[in-house]
Amino acid sequence: MDSNRARMLYHQNASALAYIDVLKPDGNRGIGSAFHIGEGVFVTARHVLEENEIIEIKATEPVGVSSTEYIREIMKVDVTDEFIKQYDETLSNVMGSVPLFKHYIEPLELINGPFFSDNKEIDVAVFKVKKIHPATAIVKLGIHWDDWVYRKIWHLSDAILLGYPPIPMANEPLLVAARAEIHTFFVPRHAPAVHFILSAVPRGGFSGGVAIHESGDALGVITSSFVQNSEPEQLGFFSVLSIEAIVKCLEKHKLYPEIQKEHHDKVLGIEKKQY
Repeated sequence: MDSNRARMLYHQNASALAYIDVLKPDGNRGIGSAFHIGEGVFVTARHVLEENEIIEIKATEPVGVSSTEYIREIMKVDVTDEFIKQYDETLSNVMGSVPLFKHYIEPLELINGPFFSDNKEIDVAVFKVKKIHPATAIVKLGIHWDDWVYRKIWHLSDAILLGYPPIPMANEPLLVAARAEIHTFFVPRHAPAVHFILSAVPRGGFSGGVAIHESGDALGVITSSFVQNSEPEQLGFFSVLSIEAIVKCLEKHKLYPEIQKEHHDKVLGIEKKQY
């Protein structure tokens, strides 16, 4: 995957990511990641939320809004339609097109969840927030169910990783993007679901973020790194839980967004009958 493709995938999906600030039972604070899949529904890793108190859920990357929304609804300036029209025409003449304005949304309000997989070893959780901005990006889930993964050659194909690993000396959470290649995939002994192993360095805070395959769809949710003998997570393997476990969790808790169903039907060539 060349740099232009990687940057395009980043810009298409960046505003779908949010960090989750949590308070742990021992009194320490922690941070994880989550990604939006439509209708205000987010996917994250189970261990980010289980037994922890959520302090804040917030996206750090702006959404693009029209001049009408920016001037009237965000800046609260009362202007006429004629003013907006002339304003857009001026920008178009100067810049060649009417640009979107950057708008940073407020922290998100949890209204449903978090919910977890029935299997405690499956590291996935889902939840829903209130009043998601309509311009917020939506990460499209892939269609590679566990038994289908074996039909495709994944090795050495590329992915981008998006999440919020804490950066020392930074004043606030920052969305981090990384590129990685797929080393292999397997079903680990402790969790009966396909996991991909990627070449990136595991770091705390990436958990719950998303790996997006070079094809454009999500490869899966980033989980705990695979380590042994209590070694630091950076010495382990970067793992990504595949799609099927995510979809099962969404379906069980009735949070599977319609846009994801439509996307899967389109990719599979399934046409809905009109009555």
